Amino acid sequence: MNRTSLVLGALAGPCYVVVSLLEIAFRDGFDPLRHPWSALSLGEQGWIHVVTLGLSGLAVVAGAFGFTGLLRVLFSLYGLSLAGAGVFTIDPVGGEVSFSGLMHFACGAVGFTAVTVAALVVARRFRAQGATGWAAASALSGLFFFASFAAMASAAGAGWSLLLFTAGVIVISGWYTAICLRLLSSPAAAERAQAR
Repeated sequence: MNRTSLVLGALAGPCYVVVSLLEIAFRDGFDPLRHPWSALSLGEQGWIHVVTLGLSGLAVVAGAFGFTGLLRVLFSLYGLSLAGAGVFTIDPVGGEVSFSGLMHFACGAVGFTAVTVAALVVARRFRAQGATGWAAASALSGLFFFASFAAMASAAGAGWSLLLFTAGVIVISGWYTAICLRLLSSPAAAERAQAR
């Protein structure tokens, strides 16, 4: 188990969420009922969110190397998708669809599916260990996150769907941090989980 990797992974979510919330608080004209967080990557100050997505994504990839096998692949895909979503910025609300906008959505679809599957894999492993609380939390986190993404993608930018997706992002980010910290604090449990 690579402890440095897991520490970086644990920091990814909190850094992304905190920086994004600060941006929302101080960005003139940003309305969380009209704009997804990705819209923070637009405009003169957009570079802040682009860098935040990139660094957070790379930290998730680093954290993935604290895992083995399928989980390493799934978490790496998730991290790379976050970084990719920074490279390919979202289209402005109400604007024409561009190649960058399509790629942004594609990155999200791939990465969000990957982390959802990862959460279900982790849930199964926890259940096999008898850690039913962790199993339930993992499964619910993954399913809630994916449902929030599906709602946002299908609701044509409705305010409630943006808020739901914001909640989903916070939940899945917190879950990934919690999983990394659990492996850091319990090497024996980590070895059992990795072996399955």
